[in-house]
Amino acid sequence: MQVISPQRAEKTPVFADARQLVFWEKMANLVPGVIYIFNQKTMSNEYANRSVTEFLGYSPEEVVQMGTNLLTSVVVDEDQPGLFGHLEALGKLPDGAEASHEYRVRAKDGQIRWLRSIDSVIEKSADGDVVRHIGIALDITSQKAAETRLREINDDLEARVRARTAELEVLNSELGTCMAKRTAELNDINRDLKDLTYVATHDLKGPINNMSSLTHMLSEAEPLLPPEHAETLGWMRDVCHQASEKLDALICVAQAHSGNIPDFERVDLAEVTESALVNLHFQISKARAVIKTDFAADTVWFVSREMENILQSMIGNAIKYHESGRRPRVNILSERLSGNVEISIRDNGTGLDLSKDMDKVFGLFKRAHNTPEGAGVSLYSIRRILERVGGSIDVTSKPGRGSCFTLRFPEPGALS
Repeated sequence: MQVISPQRAEKTPVFADARQLVFWEKMANLVPGVIYIFNQKTMSNEYANRSVTEFLGYSPEEVVQMGTNLLTSVVVDEDQPGLFGHLEALGKLPDGAEASHEYRVRAKDGQIRWLRSIDSVIEKSADGDVVRHIGIALDITSQKAAETRLREINDDLEARVRARTAELEVLNSELGTCMAKRTAELNDINRDLKDLTYVATHDLKGPINNMSSLTHMLSEAEPLLPPEHAETLGWMRDVCHQASEKLDALICVAQAHSGNIPDFERVDLAEVTESALVNLHFQISKARAVIKTDFAADTVWFVSREMENILQSMIGNAIKYHESGRRPRVNILSERLSGNVEISIRDNGTGLDLSKDMDKVFGLFKRAHNTPEGAGVSLYSIRRILERVGGSIDVTSKPGRGSCFTLRFPEPGALS
């Protein structure tokens, strides 16, 4: 054991025998830190173990020679006020308590090292001032270096995040500008599509239906016409039929993708069905189809023009896909169920093998039948329109035994 201040020998630990002295010295030298006794009256060390040389490079004698200049000589200037405050605070500790403080010291070779001191008062004067405290100083230089490196990494990461955030803000701004531009373009396209749909459903569909009706009327007198006139009439009839089918396909796709649906109203099912049947007069007459209706629910909350187009398409399909050699029969039923108006359209046509063709029934440009020809858009469009308003369409069918399509239209209360 090294006593740094001989003139204070009367204040150093007193051991009962040499064995205790040897034990104390061995224990002090084995501890991985500087054990010291500090006199706060003289502001100098009275005892330090050998580790002081290992940590700071100063011999115990050199530490003694520093005397009252020890702290100001060894402790880094910026950390001295904090250390002196720590020493002052020790006097306020309860008996047996300890306090910790971290600070930097300058070793003999000029290197800066970090120490953590853990101190406890061992002697006070009669007036309660601290005379001596004992402590241990641990070298935490590596830990502080790691903390500094971690802060540097965090600072670098935060700088990168800020830079990346700034880049993302620029990109988001550019994206917002592009989206606004694209939205404006899509709005223009949507307006054009709505205008096209209106023209198709009003300005074109009426004349084409009239032409079809005229050619059908003339066909009744076909046996009386000269052969060349009958041939011309046949061409006209085919052209009108093709134009009507193409126009119906255009209307279906346009309506299915239209951005807005007109305001709903109470639609009289008997009335719109009659209009659809007038438009299908030639197909019904040619196929000798029987159309029956039973409207337990006489109105539906929808759009009159859309309802007419849907019924015309569904009835037209039922006639088109009739079983060869069997007179087409179509039953149109309606009823109110669970907040919906359900419209069922049953036929005795060729039917469908739903186990194989279910994905084709409502697919765009897909057809479950190879003949007769068709665009494969009507059922797709009807499903899209119904889904947009909260409705639905499904089908039950068996090959050779007809099909039943069920359309569901939600009532106003069910939409809220």
